[in-house]
Amino acid sequence: MKLLYKYIVLLLLSVSLFRCDGSSNQNLALLALAIQSPPGIEFKAVVGDSDASCGGDISGHGDSHSSSVTIQHVAGVMPIGLKDLRFYVSGFELVDENDTIITLDVPNTGVWQYGGVALLDFENGKGSCSGTTETNNFVQATVENKTYKTLRFTLGVPETLNHIDYSVAPSPLNVSGLAWGWTMGYRFFVGEFLSNDPATVGNAAVLHIGSAGCTEPTPGNYTCTNSNRALIELTPVDGFNPYTQKVQFDLKKAVTGWDISTGSKSCHSMGAMDSNCSAVYPNFGLDYSTGNAGSTAQTVFGIVSK
Repeated sequence: MKLLYKYIVLLLLSVSLFRCDGSSNQNLALLALAIQSPPGIEFKAVVGDSDASCGGDISGHGDSHSSSVTIQHVAGVMPIGLKDLRFYVSGFELVDENDTIITLDVPNTGVWQYGGVALLDFENGKGSCSGTTETNNFVQATVENKTYKTLRFTLGVPETLNHIDYSVAPSPLNVSGLAWGWTMGYRFFVGEFLSNDPATVGNAAVLHIGSAGCTEPTPGNYTCTNSNRALIELTPVDGFNPYTQKVQFDLKKAVTGWDISTGSKSCHSMGAMDSNCSAVYPNFGLDYSTGNAGSTAQTVFGIVSK
C-alpha cells in the first residue's frame, strides 16, 4: 500500500511539471527514472555485437570494423545457436564517491531472489535453448539515483547456501538444471551454444562453473578445495549509475581461448581431468588451479548505457 501511495504521489507531481502551454519540464526525465519500479541492477547478455537470444542464428561479430574474420568468430565458428545462459549472482556492493561501501539488500522475491542470491536467466526454451520459458535480467535492490565509483558482486552462490537440498529449496535455488549432485552444490554459471556454421554444424561449447573438490566429512558439513566464485569489480571511468546504466555480460568473451571448429569443447569444473577449463577461467578473473582470483582481470562483464 505504501508503494502504491508513493507512485500516486509521483504521478501527481508529474502533472505539476507541465507548463501551462503544454510543454514539459526537463525534470520529467528525472521523474521517469525516479519512478522505475522496482529499483535495482539491470543486466544484459550479448555475444560480441549480437544479443544473446534463443531461436535463431547469432553472428557474434565482436569487432565489426576488423578485416579479420577470425576475430569475428565465436570460439572459431560463425554463426552459433544459443542453448543455455543462466547464472547466479550475490554479494552486491556499491562504492560511492566518498569511498563508502554500501552493501545492497537483495530481498526475497519468491521467484528470482532468495537469501541475497539472484538468478539471471537469458534463455527462454525456444529454438535450440533447453531451459525454461521464464527469463530474468534484473536484480531487485534498493539503490539511489546517483553515480557510484564501483559496483562489486560475486558470480556464484554463497557457501552457506551452496549445499542445501535443491529439491526443497526456495526459488531460485530449486532449479534442477542448476543443481550439481556430484559436486554437492550448484552450477554458478551455465553457458552453452552450438555451431550453426555449415562446416561445423552441431559442434558444441559447454561451460559450467561451480565449486569443485567438495566433500562431506561429517553429515551436513561440506568443504571444497576450489571455491570457483568470481568476484566481479567494475569501476568505469565515469562511474556507474544504476538508473541510467546496466551490467553487460559477453558470452563471446567468456569462451575466448576455445576453438570448436575442430570439435566440441566442454568445461565442468572437475579439476585436473577437465583441462579445457584452464583456457576460459581467466576470462572470469579466476585461476583454475586454485579456484581463487587469478593474475588477470575478468573481461566478461562491463558497464553500458541503458
